[in-house]
Amino acid sequence: MVQRKSTGTAKSAAEPILRYPLISENEVMDREAKYMSRLNDFTVSAELVKGAQRDFYNQEVDRMFREHWEHHLRCDGLPRPYLPVEVRTFMSKMRFYDQVETNNSMDWTLSVDERSILTQNIFRVDKTRRMMMVNKDNPGEHYDQNVQMCLNALKQMDAMLDNEAEMVRMSEKRQQDVIEVYTEVETEIGDLFDRLTYRVLSMQDAYMESKDGRVAVWSYTCNPWRMDLWGLRNVPIIFDQLELPVMLAECNSTSVEVQIPKSVLKDCVTIRSLHMDFDNISQNAKSFETAVKASVNYPNAGIVDIENSVINEWHMQLEIQEETLNLMLSRRREYEDMMELIAEKTEQAAKAAKQTDPDKAVKIIIPKAPKEPPFVATGMYPDTYDDFLRIEESQYSGYLDEVCHPRHLDMQPFEINLRDYIMLGGIYSIMFIRRPDQTQFEKFNIVLHEDGRVVHILTEMKADIPVEAVRKSNIGRKTRETYRGTKIKLEDDELPYFIVTLQVAADLCKWSEPLVCHFLTEQDFIPTDYKRESYWAPTMQSVIRHSEFAGRKGSTLNLGSQISGDSANIFRPSLRSLLRQSKIGTAPKPGVPIEDFKLEKKLSQLEIRTLERYCLPRIISSFKFPADFRDEKREFVKQGPRALVKRPEAEEVVSQVKILDFNYNSQVLSPERMYPYFPQMDPIKYTNSFDDSEPGPVNPTSALELLKTFDNIKSKYQEKHIELLSQPDEQDKKSKQKKLGLKDEDNVPEGQIAKRKLSKSGDKGRQSVKTDRDRVTVGSDKSSVRTDLMNEEQVTHWTTKYVKDTVIDRETNRITFKTDRLGLLGLAFKRYEHFPFRNWSLQPNEENPDEIILSVDTFHVRIFFYITCKGVRGYVTDLSKGYTAKPIKYLEIVEPISDFRQMRQIFISKNINIFAENDASFYIENGYFSMKHVALEMHTYNIMALHCKLMKFYRSSWNRLADRRDIILGMKIAKDNSDYSEVTVRITPEKTTFVQISENCSDKVNVIVLSYTSTWRNIGNFTDLHQAINSMVPNATEVRNKDSILLYYVTRMLKEIRLLSFS
Repeated sequence: MVQRKSTGTAKSAAEPILRYPLISENEVMDREAKYMSRLNDFTVSAELVKGAQRDFYNQEVDRMFREHWEHHLRCDGLPRPYLPVEVRTFMSKMRFYDQVETNNSMDWTLSVDERSILTQNIFRVDKTRRMMMVNKDNPGEHYDQNVQMCLNALKQMDAMLDNEAEMVRMSEKRQQDVIEVYTEVETEIGDLFDRLTYRVLSMQDAYMESKDGRVAVWSYTCNPWRMDLWGLRNVPIIFDQLELPVMLAECNSTSVEVQIPKSVLKDCVTIRSLHMDFDNISQNAKSFETAVKASVNYPNAGIVDIENSVINEWHMQLEIQEETLNLMLSRRREYEDMMELIAEKTEQAAKAAKQTDPDKAVKIIIPKAPKEPPFVATGMYPDTYDDFLRIEESQYSGYLDEVCHPRHLDMQPFEINLRDYIMLGGIYSIMFIRRPDQTQFEKFNIVLHEDGRVVHILTEMKADIPVEAVRKSNIGRKTRETYRGTKIKLEDDELPYFIVTLQVAADLCKWSEPLVCHFLTEQDFIPTDYKRESYWAPTMQSVIRHSEFAGRKGSTLNLGSQISGDSANIFRPSLRSLLRQSKIGTAPKPGVPIEDFKLEKKLSQLEIRTLERYCLPRIISSFKFPADFRDEKREFVKQGPRALVKRPEAEEVVSQVKILDFNYNSQVLSPERMYPYFPQMDPIKYTNSFDDSEPGPVNPTSALELLKTFDNIKSKYQEKHIELLSQPDEQDKKSKQKKLGLKDEDNVPEGQIAKRKLSKSGDKGRQSVKTDRDRVTVGSDKSSVRTDLMNEEQVTHWTTKYVKDTVIDRETNRITFKTDRLGLLGLAFKRYEHFPFRNWSLQPNEENPDEIILSVDTFHVRIFFYITCKGVRGYVTDLSKGYTAKPIKYLEIVEPISDFRQMRQIFISKNINIFAENDASFYIENGYFSMKHVALEMHTYNIMALHCKLMKFYRSSWNRLADRRDIILGMKIAKDNSDYSEVTVRITPEKTTFVQISENCSDKVNVIVLSYTSTWRNIGNFTDLHQAINSMVPNATEVRNKDSILLYYVTRMLKEIRLLSFS
């Protein structure tokens, strides 16, 4: 924690250590006064923005009440999202009317009467097949309305869940009900598609059309989803005698083509192709979001409010200074005590040297003189500002490394990391389904419905891929040449697979190529003794773990975190994330902090109660204390024979009381549970001195050491049944050895042989399993030995394991790949392909002063935002150096949008993601950038929005080279067309200055050193950007942006994109 500095003084007998510059108490008081002055300046400038934010909040409250009233007047059938009872009633009504509509539907083919027009009755009804086919009902319209209502309900619930101010007003039980009912609505959408599919298939001759009498199709197209049904009619087909060993299923509505191999072709095979523009399944994948840590300790660097950040940093500096001073004083006392001891030993050695009698001489050992610590005079304090900067940076980078690093997600090479990728282009659900049997003869129709009239999805239908090399097919050369220019693939390595072709949007693959993947829930084999390597690799010099300080009682970082507990922190997970994780049971509970105390003393009543509360639930119920053995023996004596016995003599009565101690061997004879039971208990928050991988101490001397020992014993009990069940049968093991013809030491690495010789006294069963697993190398027996010491775990993820040979045609926007199975398919694009930003600027519109123009140049495109009090509009075009009369617009928002969630979805759906998450720094690969101090960055955005009508702000190329606590910004007066008002500002948490920047030479390649030269504009001391702008324009506060709605929109836009960190 303490940084050591060397000095150029001559080396004495004991070299000085822990040299710190010392400052007087007056200088400490001066620094505190400067911090108070900075805090007042920040409060004044921040209050200008907070006042406008309060006005906007009051207007939003009024708007919310108006929307509630308008929702009441609309009577659109949508439930109120904050009432789970209404949402469930809404779904029940939907199912009821769906059943009524299904029961009233009839097969129109049964009503066909070609002779209905052969009459002169003016009231006749034309029932010919041609007219009935035109007027037949379409079941997709009814289900389209229901799906759209469910999506609207989800949209309202999303808006409510993202509004933490509204969620906090709910009780905890209602919050959980809202999350549960949200999942129920998503499930209802899938059920609607299944009911629609079953209804069409149950009356296939009524809805499905056939051109060749062999294949029947049905399709429906609407805005949020499209569906195709393709299937073989109930006609005799000899698949072995087909001209081609494949069939091509063309789904026009969903723009999907599937080449079906011969191995899965059978009578009445049916495929449903469903393309949804919305994604309601990715949130169930394991890498959708980082592990939520509900804790009161978050890094100080994540504080959003600048005032709380200043207070927090000052307290942090005082704590570091106090700890360093105590350390220096203690080192000095130890040094003085040691020097006194050396002086005494020297004096004794001198006396011993004068002793003439060698028999009486005593050898005196004089200790070596230690290094001399510096002397700290009274009223002097060490200057630890450099240590504060290092620890603050280490806390930030260490927390990011512990929480957001990709290694904590345990991703396999074939798995899609949704923190690095994003699913775009919608979800493709291509499934084999089982069609209900139907028999029709003239007007006699029988449908053999499934149980419950529920559609069955045949997930087990997979292509039969031979293990050996693909043999050459018997397709003739003439046939191959005939179908060469068609969509059918007849190569030998393509015939056994499904060949799937997807038609995607025009500009979706323009800037990056996607990865085609499956969404699967499958069993994954994990070793029972597997534990993720939770190592920590520092990302820069002098980086420390956040947890090493967060868990220390009274430590610097813990103090700062407690101060910032009530303030907003960028690393604190949202309430929605906490509720979602608690719903699926993966939210880690925060550890209970316990004050440690020694056991080798007389315990107080509070300490005894603490041991009783936390120790007893961690002890297995069959465990016996020495007192239990005495009680059992006493009870056994009481229950002895009641007959007359000889009274023992007096001398026989006297006996010593046997001292009983903990004896494990005497307890293993008692009956024990196969699966141990432990009551529910809170986890203990241990300090950093207790490593999870290390066992507890043998003889615990403190309360935490005792609890750690109990936790280790408890974990062993809970894992014991896994080891017992994983032991192989002795006969099976011998049969495997005989079958393989292997000796004991065949094909075993030398390391394993050495391990075996060293652990012969250990568990023979487990050792034999490891030996078998290391010994078996024959391919035919790998699958049988794979499950030894392996645990099956259910994993839900996006995976590319079953997708091969993906080909992307950019001209036709078609993606073709082969796979051995169908299912839920998606396209994974790089999430941060447009990062970092090349350039940006914020300025008022010359034609309309109430409109602010924000221009952002990403890595691939240029975006223009026009921000007014009505919302945000704009368009996306190509990067160009000059003026373009008619630019290509990849995306255009004509009408202003005030809902930033909707605007984010619009941009992401076009593969133009400019919104970064907290872990974006681990995944941006197109260039380098510099993350900035959060509180300072957010305060700078507030000031930019406050003066956006007066000043033009633009990117400085030095900003990405500066440190995290340095923000380099360019600005000028908007109405000044000359270059005289262009300035470069350096903004730090301590001060703001006008500078000229140059780069100095550095001995290290990866270290960039910038030199800042102050300019003539620094006529005073400026705390923040607001004071710097006032020095350029004296009346800047009077002409500031006073429109609270416009101020909010500009601020929200800047904070969503975070231009200063990613440009």
